[in-house]
Amino acid sequence: MEESSGVQEFITHLVELRTRLIRAVGSVFVVFLCLLPIANRLYTWLALPLLKKMPMGGHMIATEVTTPFFVPMKVA
Repeated sequence: MEESSGVQEFITHLVELRTRLIRAVGSVFVVFLCLLPIANRLYTWLALPLLKKMPMGGHMIATEVTTPFFVPMKVA
């Protein structure tokens, strides 16, 4: 009887963990969707201090093939 109770407790913890993980992933997804429409403005705002310190005529470059795609997604 005691072993069955321990297994039941473990299952309860796994169900709670699953629920919390689903809520966390869902929350991140909702925030991502909310910020996606303003990603370019947000990226420009975050890059502004760096752009101000660069020499006249300077510009930022992508150092990897996927950088132009992933940086705005990470910022959003």
